[in-house]
Amino acid sequence: MEKVKKITMVSLIFVGSLCLMAGSGNGGNSGQSSVDKGSLYGDLYVILRDINGVPILDANGCVQPISGTTGDLLSLDEECELLPGNESEVMEVDFGRLNVGRSPSVVMEASFDEAISNINSATSIDLDPAGRLLLTIDGLEETIDSPKQNLALYMKLMSLGHWITTDTSPLVRGNGQPGTNGSSEEDGPSSKSRPVLSYDATCLLANLGFEHLGDSTNTTQDLNNNELLLAASLLAGAADKTGTLTLDAIIYINSIYGINQKGFLPGEVPDKTYFDFTNFTYFRSAVYENRRDSQCSEGNVWTLVQQDDSGIYWKAECQNIMSAIFVNPPTDYTNVGGFVQAADDALRVIEFIHNYYVPELSL
Repeated sequence: MEKVKKITMVSLIFVGSLCLMAGSGNGGNSGQSSVDKGSLYGDLYVILRDINGVPILDANGCVQPISGTTGDLLSLDEECELLPGNESEVMEVDFGRLNVGRSPSVVMEASFDEAISNINSATSIDLDPAGRLLLTIDGLEETIDSPKQNLALYMKLMSLGHWITTDTSPLVRGNGQPGTNGSSEEDGPSSKSRPVLSYDATCLLANLGFEHLGDSTNTTQDLNNNELLLAASLLAGAADKTGTLTLDAIIYINSIYGINQKGFLPGEVPDKTYFDFTNFTYFRSAVYENRRDSQCSEGNVWTLVQQDDSGIYWKAECQNIMSAIFVNPPTDYTNVGGFVQAADDALRVIEFIHNYYVPELSL
């Protein structure tokens, strides 16, 4: 049996019949593809993929699961079923907090609207050290750190190529009964029209290199490298802080939400496509040498630093992001593997900030 390295491109499969998954359908009142929140979330395993993330099929046209114990390819029968005894060898994929995307579509739409309303309220927009949107509202800086809002922004960006809501009809939640204010946690119709990204917000985003987000004619094929880097940080903002973002999880999340079907990268199975990351590049050092927060110079983050081995004495200091967070030397990444690395790096920065942030004192 051929050995496969752990870094090999992989994705996800069902228990039993190892068939490729594809997103399906259209839905939502803003043009976003509908999602399959049930059947696609069976027991999911790692499979062998090529450099583009496309599954490498065996001679019978079956995807090839990888053993979590040995790294070998696991044998299947002609019906693409796991051979007896292999059930315990497959590697399962953990989605963690990204399961929030299984909520009803209207919940994610409401989270998107909340994010757009906040963006519209901002007098300036920047990026926090992890690449999430940092808004200045009423003179105060605040990062969009809501997992649902970050995931909703990611889904819109990667499935539509922009953040313009073309149908502003009020959202209808739950059973559609009247009598509630239509918040994301309640049933019933909202009386408010959906917010649309403002002209001022569009300009502020364009100043950061995100010029396509305010153009409703833009498609996912038009997204530039900066916008894909933003998408990676948004996905990190939706994930578990202590988790890991893997190729397995990201490609499958993209299939669940119809993102792959907007990518136009042909798969080996009829009617199956993948988001096209072939022109994506990620230069870790270049990215994080320019990230900062308001207290520090570029390349640094304002956090608490332990001053001795007692664990008692800490001091607020600017720490260099590259040396404090990343153990490996600076590396350049490309393609879908680069996107995965960018997302996981952003998650590492979020975890670091969360663990060592400087608390604000109330006087």
